[in-house]
Amino acid sequence: MVDSKQRRPFETIRVVDLSSRFSGAFAARLFGDFGAEVILAEPPEGHPCRHEPPFKNEPSDDGSVIHAFVNWNKQSVVVATTAERDELTRTADIVITNSFDSEYLAGVEAEMRADAVHLVVTAYGLHGPLQGKEGNNLTLSAHCGWASINGYRDEPPLAMPRNQHGIAGGVMGYIAAAAALRCRESQSAVERVDVSELEAYAITVNPWGVAGAYNGLTTTRGPGGGRPRGTPGPLWELADGRMNFGLADFHNWTEAMNVCGAPELGKREDLIPDIGRHSKDMRDVVKGLAESLPKLERWPVFHALAELRCVIGVVQNSSDLVQNEHLLAREYFVDTALEGDVVRTSGAPAKLSPSPWRIAMPAPKLGSSSPSSVARHPKPTLAGQSDRDFADGPLTGLRVLSFGQAWSGTFGTELLALLGADVVQIASVKHPDAFRRISGVVPPGVRDDSRTQHPANTQGHYNSVNLHKREIDLDLTHPRGQEILWDLIPRFDMLVDNFRPTVLPKWGVTLERLHEVRPGMIWASISGYGESGPYSHYPANGATTEPMAGFSSVHGYCDDQGMNTGGLYPDPISGYFLVATIMAALSHRDLTGEPQRVDLSMMEAVSSVIGDAIIEMDARGTIPLPRGNSHHVHAPHNMYKATGTDWLAVAVESSVMWEALVELIDDERLRSEDLKLATERKRQESLIDEVLCSFVLEHDAEELAARLRNVGICASRVVPLVELYSKPDQLLYDAGFIQQIEHPEAGANWMPGRPFRFSSLGTPPIKPAPCVGQHTEEVLKRELNLNAESYQALVLERLTGTLDERSLMT
Repeated sequence: MVDSKQRRPFETIRVVDLSSRFSGAFAARLFGDFGAEVILAEPPEGHPCRHEPPFKNEPSDDGSVIHAFVNWNKQSVVVATTAERDELTRTADIVITNSFDSEYLAGVEAEMRADAVHLVVTAYGLHGPLQGKEGNNLTLSAHCGWASINGYRDEPPLAMPRNQHGIAGGVMGYIAAAAALRCRESQSAVERVDVSELEAYAITVNPWGVAGAYNGLTTTRGPGGGRPRGTPGPLWELADGRMNFGLADFHNWTEAMNVCGAPELGKREDLIPDIGRHSKDMRDVVKGLAESLPKLERWPVFHALAELRCVIGVVQNSSDLVQNEHLLAREYFVDTALEGDVVRTSGAPAKLSPSPWRIAMPAPKLGSSSPSSVARHPKPTLAGQSDRDFADGPLTGLRVLSFGQAWSGTFGTELLALLGADVVQIASVKHPDAFRRISGVVPPGVRDDSRTQHPANTQGHYNSVNLHKREIDLDLTHPRGQEILWDLIPRFDMLVDNFRPTVLPKWGVTLERLHEVRPGMIWASISGYGESGPYSHYPANGATTEPMAGFSSVHGYCDDQGMNTGGLYPDPISGYFLVATIMAALSHRDLTGEPQRVDLSMMEAVSSVIGDAIIEMDARGTIPLPRGNSHHVHAPHNMYKATGTDWLAVAVESSVMWEALVELIDDERLRSEDLKLATERKRQESLIDEVLCSFVLEHDAEELAARLRNVGICASRVVPLVELYSKPDQLLYDAGFIQQIEHPEAGANWMPGRPFRFSSLGTPPIKPAPCVGQHTEEVLKRELNLNAESYQALVLERLTGTLDERSLMT
């Protein structure tokens, strides 16, 4: 092995960031976070993120909070001419752009090395009917389904906060580009990686849409949206703030109700078992807790319930976060700089050892580096890739053994599978995946009397987040089951889990032992709070992580106190960053031969996507609050009621867009000369909203959205989440993202596909999610040379088997 003390995963890689969007800048920054040399090639006026508010003081080239967050770990070079741009791109291993201009893209690629990667991240991708159209966080939230499940009942749909479209598009772009880079020794031309922000966003919310379609529904508000304002839960008022209570999943019900000051509720015998509590009438519980909780303080309740294995979370804002004992114990926060002052921000989305994520330099001043100072860059040498066939994708040959369950772990391993890895999921009939037991019946929308169907194999939640994988069933509570596990492990490159941090170590799993049986093994884990720190043994889920990580404090209607999303955003975000860190781990392993450990805390991963809010708090001395559907400077920027039950998202981000809107609406109230100024439009936003409300109310949302997009304005109908995967959404279908995938028991259903496309690497048809234990016989025979008789013996011992095989023994 090579001494890795000074090695960084991407230390031999040069990235030239020619992007003009948050997503491209974020993708480039992630490479820099893991050691790449990143050159921010800016026009003379600077990257657009330099001009994005809020600012520390007055607007300036270096005072933007967004710039400080998204452009650290980069050098700035001003590029005023095509020749200057080409000089940089010739030296790059990765070039990142956001253009949909085919001539521009071809010009960039003409100057790139044949073994380089060109990452293009745009709102809608370089394919389909929306190619070249404008989109932003508001309109993409509307199109992907998030806006339809966020917010309160009978109030406007609600966008996700603070550039989350750019986070999703950026991290997906980084992952896909890093994967493509692994194939460079076999490529003869520049590999273009095409990533759609909309598609990367859509897979962070799809399970409830697919599940709704499975159930024959026409609408859904997800697990957390659609409540009337003022209804108790999911965030409950206590004496000193708010908390999230996962009541239906509480363990130790009687003791938990004692902690909550409602001992009489703990005596309800039908609620004492946690299994089945979801279907019980809990109106008296809601009423009782609404009376008892306001008398109690948050943190004593949090710790007492967490020790009882109850899933709960405290709503924390940016100020609370930087004082949180757990995050401080894990040394999560890091320092950067804004206009010369030190400010705190979020740290690593996951801890990687032995080569960690780190901030090496703050966001650069405009033009702080010269072209001559960054002119030379040696070509890196990557070993062991040139003889591979990448027909299944850039991760062809990578083998993953997964204990992923529910969504965070399965989301991450699904991405690995869609990139070409062979993912084998280990399941247990004794402890089935939570997404397999959402319901004890076959959903009516997929019920088919001509098929053999089991409830566990026909749940939309599970089948939408486990595509392209294989699954084996193994009883790991039995010594023989664990013996089989250890026989399998040496045949895989990576072990992934989202158990409590104590589970796998109880089975003897350590990084050292994994390295002994499979040199260079990567062990990647997701848990609520990570494997160290005072909360490490506490339970968590997506609904409790949103408030704990600070996300709920910045999501909500303008001037409200904040709220949870309608989905479970921490799960896919954690899955995204798990894979992002795995890509760095793979690179570091290739450099050094060392085993790699990825310890992802969901709380930290989610806090990392609002690191700009922490910078804003330190720089401006104010705690960021929700902005709803509005923007700091842009107007109009809102959701407007259309005909029927539809809503339309409209955003104007430039004078060109404004002039196009004025011509399209043709209302004299908008033709005032002063409204040509962005500052004046923001000042008169209520007037503009009034005009738009009246205009949009008379139009069909889909038709008007198309008209607005065709003249260059950001616009989208608010698409109901279920509709995306039931009609399906025509625009995403035409783009090739939404596909019909045939499942052996659930039949043909609409599913999200890959949110990335490669110019030459293989992307085979997507396989359906596996049935319980579907591939057990196949895997055990191939990997362990079991014969049919030996396999049947394991089935008879009830150590393994499909549901059909097990039913024959009852």
